[in-house]
Amino acid sequence: MIGLLGPDLACHVVFAEERAYWESRNRAARIQKRRQDSLGLGWANHDHHTFRCSRIHFVDLMRALESLGFERRERYHAGGQAGWGAQILEQPVEGLVAFCDVDLEPEETEIDFSRRILPPPTRLGTIGLWVGLHGESLLEAGLHHLECRFDHNLLSQQLADEGVGTMKPFSDFPFLKQAFTDGERWPVRRQRAERLLRQRLIDEKQFSQFVSEGAIGSHLENLQRKGGFKGFNQRSVSAIIEATDPRKQAENPPDSSRPLRR
Repeated sequence: MIGLLGPDLACHVVFAEERAYWESRNRAARIQKRRQDSLGLGWANHDHHTFRCSRIHFVDLMRALESLGFERRERYHAGGQAGWGAQILEQPVEGLVAFCDVDLEPEETEIDFSRRILPPPTRLGTIGLWVGLHGESLLEAGLHHLECRFDHNLLSQQLADEGVGTMKPFSDFPFLKQAFTDGERWPVRRQRAERLLRQRLIDEKQFSQFVSEGAIGSHLENLQRKGGFKGFNQRSVSAIIEATDPRKQAENPPDSSRPLRR
C-alpha cells in the first residue's frame, strides 16, 4: 500500500479502516459515528487512537507506525509502580496521534522501550492481559479506544439518552476532562484463556470467568481540552487503566440481559 500510495495516504487509509473495525465492535462508537455523520463530520474530532500491544511485539508496532509516517513524540509512564508505559507518536501530515500501551517492569521505565525489545512477561498487567485475552490491537483486537474532543457534559447526557453510560471521569480539570463510556464486553476464545492458564498468567477462577462472561474490550473516550493543553495526565491515566483491568470485572458482573458482542 505504501508503495502504491506513499506513506501519508496509506496512513489515512489504514487508520480509516482501524476506526471502522473498532466501530464494528463498539456500540457507543456506532451511535456517535451515526450522529456525527448526520452533520458531515465523520471522526474529524479525533484526538488519539489507542493501540495495546504485547511486550515482545511493541518494537514491531513502532516500526509499522513509522512506516506510515509517524514520528515519536514523547515516551510516557506513570512511575515504577504503575506497571505500564506508552509511546506517543504523531503523523504530521495526517494529523493523527497514536497512543501505544505496553506492560512495563519498574526498571524498564528508564529505558527506551520503544526501541529495545522487551523480554516475555513473567506476569500480566492490565495491558498484557487485554492482549492475551483479545489479541494485538494491530493484528486482531483493533483499537482499545478512540478519544475524541467533545463538550464533555453534553456528550455524556446525549449518550445516556441513547442508553450508553459513561464511567466516572478520570481527569476533571478546567483544562482537561476525560471519561470512558462503559466498556464493550467481548467474548474470549477458550484457546486464548487456556494458553494464559497453561503459562500460569491467570488462575482457574479467572479462566472460568473470562470464558463464561467475556472481558471488557473497548470504549469511546469523551475528551474536552481547553487552554491549548495537548498532553496527558499521567496519574489519572494510570487510575483508569487500573479501573478497566479485566480481573476487576468480578466486582461489576455483566448484565445478563445484554448479549456478548464480537
